[in-house]
Amino acid sequence: MRNALTIAGKELRSYFISPMAYAVMVFFFGLCGLIFVLYISSGPGADADMRPMFHSMLFLSLIVSPVLTMGLLSTERATGTIELLMTKPVRDIEVAIGKYLAAMALYAILLLVSLEFPLAMAKFGHLDWSATMGGYLGLLLCGVAFMSIGVFASSITDNQIAAIVVGLLLLLFFWLIGFLGAAASPTLGDVAKHISILENFQDLEKGIIDTKSILYFLSLAGFMIFLAVRSLENRRTV
Repeated sequence: MRNALTIAGKELRSYFISPMAYAVMVFFFGLCGLIFVLYISSGPGADADMRPMFHSMLFLSLIVSPVLTMGLLSTERATGTIELLMTKPVRDIEVAIGKYLAAMALYAILLLVSLEFPLAMAKFGHLDWSATMGGYLGLLLCGVAFMSIGVFASSITDNQIAAIVVGLLLLLFFWLIGFLGAAASPTLGDVAKHISILENFQDLEKGIIDTKSILYFLSLAGFMIFLAVRSLENRRTV
């Protein structure tokens, strides 16, 4: 685990050395701030509700996640440094988890800074803080899944643009499958809803802490990290 934390620290520092973290923050908070101003100006009334903001933040998180993870492993493959890393006494799972933790740390920073929105909204009306914290838990769990999908996408290619495209397509699949399931048979519709990111997020944004939804996000993240590790192991044998 020490090796994974070392890799995570190195990757997190590299985010802030390059313009990457700053560009993502400007994009994320710029659009979130615009949506927040438009929502507040429409007059939320006595009861301030963060759910419209959560939907916007979730969709923006889906967009920025492939950008944050695109170079975690693809750049190493393109430059050949992945071979150098693998000659060290570091296991594949430590490499994957270390890269993943760095992306998650940056995403957690985004969520932490975004607490300014509910704090400001509370000034315009009564804010249900239990529902708000449930929504933030949902965003964090979605980030857990989003970043794992991005790490997997980055592990299977040496091209950052390809990593973004693959990651975004996978994320859109898990995002839209709930809607597609509505047009299918009842059995397929139930399956689609169970594996839909949006469907599993909806209870959490209402403040309903559902163990099923938590297990879904953790299981999806674990599966994607497993696939990323397998991709690295195949790289060793090539």
